[in-house]
Amino acid sequence: MRKAALVGFCLVLSGCSGFGKFVGDTATLPGANPNAPSGEDLNMRRVNGYSTAETPLLPAGGDIWPGPPAPLPTLEDVEKDRAGTILGGVPNSGSTQLPDGGEMSVGEPEGLSDKSHSITGKLPDAEPDAASQYGVQRGSASTIEIPNGDGTVTLIHPDGSVTTTQAKKAAAPVAPQH
Repeated sequence: MRKAALVGFCLVLSGCSGFGKFVGDTATLPGANPNAPSGEDLNMRRVNGYSTAETPLLPAGGDIWPGPPAPLPTLEDVEKDRAGTILGGVPNSGSTQLPDGGEMSVGEPEGLSDKSHSITGKLPDAEPDAASQYGVQRGSASTIEIPNGDGTVTLIHPDGSVTTTQAKKAAAPVAPQH
């Protein structure tokens, strides 16, 4: 009965992976290293010192490499292409092009492109607060306190000013009485 149970136990254990793999993973021949890596591929044969025969890589017939990339267009090509299409073959939108020798600037009304304008004056120091136009109410903000590691606190006030002051010592918490 015990012999039959042993054979049945071995068959049950080998059911998942196969009997050969089970025996190969659990038993070794006397004198064999159970911790040696196993394998029969080309690199393992080389590591174990066996002779290897491999098929050399042979050159393929014909030119398998793609040709050189297309050259970048020159400024002359771009100028010629400007009349009909832009680069990439997309038709031109038909909008007026800047004439040769013309000037371009931002924010000019149409018809004044041939005149030159210069910006004079000083830029404003601050922009007006436009939040009220969008329904945002100011004044509900509070001061933001950012503790620093050196015992000071940086305060950011609602008006945007920033100050740094000494941190106030907090009272030690009182332990609850039982």
